[in-house]
Amino acid sequence: MSMNSALPRRRAVAGAVAMALGLAVVIAGPGAGLSVAAPKTATPIKHLVVIFGENVSFDHYFGTYPNATNTSGQHFTAAPGTPAVNGLSPALLTANPNGVNPRRYDPTNINDVLTCDQNHNYSDEQRAFNGGAMDKFVSTVGTGTGNSPTGSPCKAGDVMNYYDGNTVTGLWNYAQHYAMSDNSFGTTFGPSSPGALNLVSGDTGGVDMTHTANSPSIATAAKPNADLTPDGNGGYSVTSDPQPYWDDCSTRDAVAMSGQNIGDKLNTAGLSWGFFQGGYRPTTSYTDALAATGHSGQNTATFIPDEFKTGGFQNSVPHSSNQGICNAVHPIGAGLSSPLTPGSGQYGYKDDYIPHHQPFNYYASTANPHHLTLPTDTNGTVTPGALKTIGTDTQHYVNGAPTFDTPNHQYDTSDFDQLVAGIGHGDLPPSALPAVSFLKAPGYQDGHAFYSNPLDEQRFVASKINALMKTPDWASTAVVVNYDDSDGWYDHAYDSGVTNPSQTVADALTGPGQCGTATTTTPLAGQQGRCGYGPRMPMLVISPWAKANSVDHTLTDLSSITRFVEDNWGLGRISGSFDNIAGSLTGLFDFTRPPNTRPVLLDPTTGQVQAVSTTTTLQAVPSLAFQSIPVILIANVSPLGAAGTVQFKDGTNNLGDPVQVTFGPAILVTSALTAGTHTLTAEFTPTNPTASAPSTSPPSTVTVRTLF
Repeated sequence: MSMNSALPRRRAVAGAVAMALGLAVVIAGPGAGLSVAAPKTATPIKHLVVIFGENVSFDHYFGTYPNATNTSGQHFTAAPGTPAVNGLSPALLTANPNGVNPRRYDPTNINDVLTCDQNHNYSDEQRAFNGGAMDKFVSTVGTGTGNSPTGSPCKAGDVMNYYDGNTVTGLWNYAQHYAMSDNSFGTTFGPSSPGALNLVSGDTGGVDMTHTANSPSIATAAKPNADLTPDGNGGYSVTSDPQPYWDDCSTRDAVAMSGQNIGDKLNTAGLSWGFFQGGYRPTTSYTDALAATGHSGQNTATFIPDEFKTGGFQNSVPHSSNQGICNAVHPIGAGLSSPLTPGSGQYGYKDDYIPHHQPFNYYASTANPHHLTLPTDTNGTVTPGALKTIGTDTQHYVNGAPTFDTPNHQYDTSDFDQLVAGIGHGDLPPSALPAVSFLKAPGYQDGHAFYSNPLDEQRFVASKINALMKTPDWASTAVVVNYDDSDGWYDHAYDSGVTNPSQTVADALTGPGQCGTATTTTPLAGQQGRCGYGPRMPMLVISPWAKANSVDHTLTDLSSITRFVEDNWGLGRISGSFDNIAGSLTGLFDFTRPPNTRPVLLDPTTGQVQAVSTTTTLQAVPSLAFQSIPVILIANVSPLGAAGTVQFKDGTNNLGDPVQVTFGPAILVTSALTAGTHTLTAEFTPTNPTASAPSTSPPSTVTVRTLF
């Protein structure tokens, strides 16, 4: 071959390789591989999303993991080598010290899906633990009166029951592909409000008694389960579910909190963050309420009644005429599907917005009391410009008092959905996703026994994670799934020893009035009424940086999430918070290897892993060739990371052997094309058909001519 005849080949190959590399960058998606300005972090995690569920103990969802019965519901088979958890042993399943053995709930039985709510009061949960014997659940926190939403009578022994991977299929599949803790506990005992406060501040003490409504109850020896418990210093700790004082939609006893929360820390550092809750968008807006009282045309930024500048919210039923109203509801069991009958009202209804699940409205500094919303167009869609402000709209102050004239980082979950969709479609930059986001489902989807269920919860969790996985932010995102309290559901694990002691009329863990002993060290900040750790609950980390199919045994609690935020963004600790003693979440991550950005999409209805759809494209260089001169075929498969082989074809005939593809293009150099017109395609076959779907490129035409 002469030098002149070799040059076209070399040039063609060089051009093809350059084109392949260019196409690989394009196919990776907008922003991929590009440097995007972001706050400095201690880890590769630039975005933390916390999905905060309701009322689940670890054994209630993962007690038999990774072994599912597979007699009903969605089939689940664990991957080989799946690690064991500290779960329900054969002895606990067959000879439980509570006198009632745990029973598997059947996902095809409506009475096992819509269950009774259990007792999860601060004092009663401690008595169920019985000093660590874990043998008083049936007698102290099991619900033995009333009926479930289906009308089935409540039985105290049902507190022992559990679900497996045939029901909580989605969470079990996330655990298979990512990391889970089997040693994470509630920071303190008690129901939702303490759990929510511990998530965002690690502190249930420091109630602001100058801002309360409707006389919150105080614990006494005769009535130890109450909203507040004296802290021994003239103040009070939250031990039950008073609603947030700074909230138009609170309807009963309410309190405010003093001190800092993680939102304050993020604001000081100039970092974006948001709390997104189902039903937060009011059914009657504050501005509409003002118009109804003769203040038409006034803007909340210029018209703020004095009582809202200085406190004195009118928390009463019915609402006063100048408050926002949150009346959105959904049927209980609305998302259930065959063989169950979806709820259409026959099981009752549940409010979407539940005030005491909103932790930031307890604090004046981070509250959005009027449920002010982002600007929308005539279709009710948040405008793109407004979406870009999510996480940055910190409230204003006049003479040191908050004006409550912005959403102030508190939003509806629909705002998060629109934000993530905009990023995924390329309409918004990746930087629009806040550094820290908290997601709280509407009531019917939050997993709380009685008014919600695991299947409706799964729909919420999977849909949110699926959407995040389709954005360019996914490579730097971590999702934490955890829960506010255990609902009282049985769990056999006990954090030996007392992490934070308390001696009040409400305490009973190690004896009447005792959580710990008189010789136990002084409680955090010297505040009583914060007995912990409480019940064990699930915690999962879903992230490209999470360990795969891993179970971490590090002792952690809700405030470990606060600590992660503080450590990752360099914020420092909160005074008096559990974050000062919290275990680290780093055992759930592996930052020593490249991130596994390949999405694991779940079917929100079944919880099963979906095959990710793929797209294959084909480029032939040159498209007009001469016989015996090589043609370079370049196939790109998206999403990047889909593993398999590409078979190039000339009509129905194979061109060469299949080419392996994972990251980057599949390239074939061929001289097999005869003179004439050829219709070429590239067929992608996935290595794992349950993970990726096959695809075939559109045809590409190549015309080959003879040299003479």
